[in-house]
Amino acid sequence: MNEYSRKLAANGIDVSVVCAREEADRPLRETVDGVDVYRIPSDTSSSVGLEPTRFAYKGLKEVQRLCEDGTVDVLHMIAFPNLGLVLDSVPWLDAPPTTVADIRGTAISNAAFEYVSRLIINVQDRLVDHTIALHEDVAEKVLSNPETATIVPLGASFDRFEPGTNPELRASWGVDDDDVVFGYTGNVHRSRRLTRLVDAFEGLEEPYRSRAKLVIVGDGPDFGALESYVEEADTDAVTLTGGVPFDDMPAYLKAFDIGLAYIPDRPQYRDQPPLKTVEFLASGLPVIGTDTPGNKTFLQDGENARLVPDSVPAYRSAVESVLDERAVFARFGRNARDSVREYSYETIVSDVLVPLYRQLIDGPHSNH
Repeated sequence: MNEYSRKLAANGIDVSVVCAREEADRPLRETVDGVDVYRIPSDTSSSVGLEPTRFAYKGLKEVQRLCEDGTVDVLHMIAFPNLGLVLDSVPWLDAPPTTVADIRGTAISNAAFEYVSRLIINVQDRLVDHTIALHEDVAEKVLSNPETATIVPLGASFDRFEPGTNPELRASWGVDDDDVVFGYTGNVHRSRRLTRLVDAFEGLEEPYRSRAKLVIVGDGPDFGALESYVEEADTDAVTLTGGVPFDDMPAYLKAFDIGLAYIPDRPQYRDQPPLKTVEFLASGLPVIGTDTPGNKTFLQDGENARLVPDSVPAYRSAVESVLDERAVFARFGRNARDSVREYSYETIVSDVLVPLYRQLIDGPHSNH
């Protein structure tokens, strides 16, 4: 949504974003790259509980204020159960005339809560003017009528993520010139099972053990536990950087040799195309990835990546293969950027999202 908003603004469209504020030092209102941002203090650490409902209520009140202050043509909302059941525009307003629910996935691992989430999102699907999803498999999994949804895919900003090198950052990690850096980026949460990556590198034997380096870039509620796990492991091959601002992420990817698109093969992650995966490829990195449907949106085994099962031995073997098959992975890297050009956010916004908005504004409001 960050990138959709930035690219819409770059196309001359007035964009306001209502979002959560987790860090107390972030301003409640500011303009970022032409986008007016309104932040609501909120705890987004869990999808379950009362806090998302509080955020939804406050968020819709902020939308009300924006509608009263000016013209809002389209309200584009992330679909989640706590938005409530009545979303045929904001109930007490004449504007906005067009509402769009955007399904990124349920992001809930508990089976009972996920069932409830799907049920309510399907009710929302019938009350908003249109529903979009980031992938066909996500629409199939969540919606009872997936054929009515428009697919607006996840992508990467090609003007941010591009091939390059970053020897200074590599040196700060203690990486030698002949070492191979395998990089992972993402939220550090227990559900992501990042200890499996640590186990894969801990079990390497020579000559691989001294050459392969794992760098995990990210922060989250399980960071302390992962840090302790790394300290207890019998390996010096793992570096945890902690959290990194999104604007700095392209520089970190330039310090990687291989992108690790490790995705736990679990219901809440299996079908979602991972942001890290397309950003790795846009940066010209060969990739090792879990063979999930979401990863296969971007990864073609033997062309730009090596796909493996979600297991420690499989990832360990893939890490070893990088050092044994340098020419193969060099070819993957050469193919990487061109293989995902259709997923540049510039293309997605101009060719898919803006035409959809115009169609909804100019035509009948409901496709149901």
